[in-house]
Amino acid sequence: MKFCFKFQKLLDIEKFKEEEISKELKTAQKKLQEEKKMELLLKSLLETRQTEMTKMLQTFADASTFVLFESYFASLNRDIIVQKSKIKKISEEIEQVRQKLLHVFKKRKLLEKLRERHKKEFDDQEKRLEIKKLDEIATSRFYHKHIREKDVLE
Repeated sequence: MKFCFKFQKLLDIEKFKEEEISKELKTAQKKLQEEKKMELLLKSLLETRQTEMTKMLQTFADASTFVLFESYFASLNRDIIVQKSKIKKISEEIEQVRQKLLHVFKKRKLLEKLRERHKKEFDDQEKRLEIKKLDEIATSRFYHKHIREKDVLE
């Protein structure tokens, strides 16, 4: 007789869910990395432009140039703030996905332990049945041997 776990379909579904959520987590983490790279790019751009403005200050450039630089810096600072909020939002999404993954993982592990326990019980039952059959065969042989010996003696 072959072992059949009655919750195997449920276990398969949980494994599939875990794989899908893992893919979702990887996608979100990749998106987070891209957003962090964008933030670093904006910050380095801001630093570069500020350095350029400092050099222009030393050459006594036109005041309108400095006004343009300041509005550009303000715009870059707003973009950096927006980028930080995007990063925070994606980080929160990643944490939610991790929690979902953890929940599904725990459920799958629970089902796997249940499957192992059922498999062990099944194996133990099979072993008991085999021992019982072997005992019956031995008893039967002993009985028949004993009867033959009686017949021979009589």
